[in-house]
Amino acid sequence: MDGIDSVGENSTLSEDIEVRIINKSDDHRGMRIGSNSMIYPRNRFVIGDMNANSRADIKIGNFVLINSGGYFSGEGGLIIKDYVLIGANTCILSAGHKYHDRLTPIQQQELTYGTITIERDVWIGASSVILEGITIGEGAVIGAGTIVTKDVEPYAVVVGNPGRTIKYRGEKTKTGLFQRLKHYIAMHCRI
Repeated sequence: MDGIDSVGENSTLSEDIEVRIINKSDDHRGMRIGSNSMIYPRNRFVIGDMNANSRADIKIGNFVLINSGGYFSGEGGLIIKDYVLIGANTCILSAGHKYHDRLTPIQQQELTYGTITIERDVWIGASSVILEGITIGEGAVIGAGTIVTKDVEPYAVVVGNPGRTIKYRGEKTKTGLFQRLKHYIAMHCRI
C-alpha cells in the first residue's frame, strides 16, 4: 500500500486507508505496522512534512485493532504498542498550531509537536481525542468520547471532557444492591 513502509505478517489493512507523507526521508522513519494487526476502512494517517520535524513517524505494534473513520497524526511522532484497541472515529493529534499572535492568522503560525505514546493493552473508546505529547499508560481504558489532555496512568479508566480518572482496572466497585440502596436512602430519605 502506498506510503506504508512495512506491514507485518497476517496483518489486514483496508484498501481505502489514506497515508499522507511529504518529503519522505531515508532515515527509517515513516509508517510501519506490526504483525496480526487490523486497520478498518476510512482511516487517515498523516505524517506530514518529514523535514519539518525529526520525530515525524508512525509505529503500530502487533495485534493492534483500529476501527473505522479515525485520524492519526504522526507529525510529532506516534507510537502504538501491542494489543491496543482503538474505537471508530478516534482522533490522535501529535501536532497543533500556535495561536498567541493575534495579528497573524492561526493557520500561518508555527506548528507545535509532541510525541504520543500508547502503551501495551490500551483500549481507546470510539470518538475519543488524544492531544499532542500524551502518554497513555499500559492497560488503560479511555471511555468513548473522552478528550485526553494529560498523561494517563497505567490501568486507569479515564472518561469525560477533559478526561479524568474514575477508577483503575482490577478495582472492585461497590455497585451491589446494598450500596445502591444505601445511596438511595442517603439521597431521598432524610430522617
